[in-house]
Amino acid sequence: MSLTYAQKMALGAKRATYRRRLQEVLDAQGLSGAALARQLGISSVAVYRTLSGQLHSPKVLDWLRTHGAPEKYLCDPRTSDN
Repeated sequence: MSLTYAQKMALGAKRATYRRRLQEVLDAQGLSGAALARQLGISSVAVYRTLSGQLHSPKVLDWLRTHGAPEKYLCDPRTSDN
C-alpha cells in the first residue's frame, strides 16, 4: 500500500508526539542517537529526523521495533495498520 505525501507527513507528526518514548528505547540500550547511527551505518541526522517524525528511515524504525518500541509509537508508513 503506497501512502501519499500528506499521509506520510501525518504519520511523522504522530511519531513526533512519541519522541520521548522512542528515546527511552535508546536509553534502555545505553545508546545515543549518534551511537545508533554508527551502529546502523547511517547519519545521526537520519536518526534524529526519524525520531522527530521528519523522516521514515526503515533502518531506524526496524531497530526500534526489534528493541521493544511499541508499534503504535513507530507510525511506520510501511505497515498496513496505520
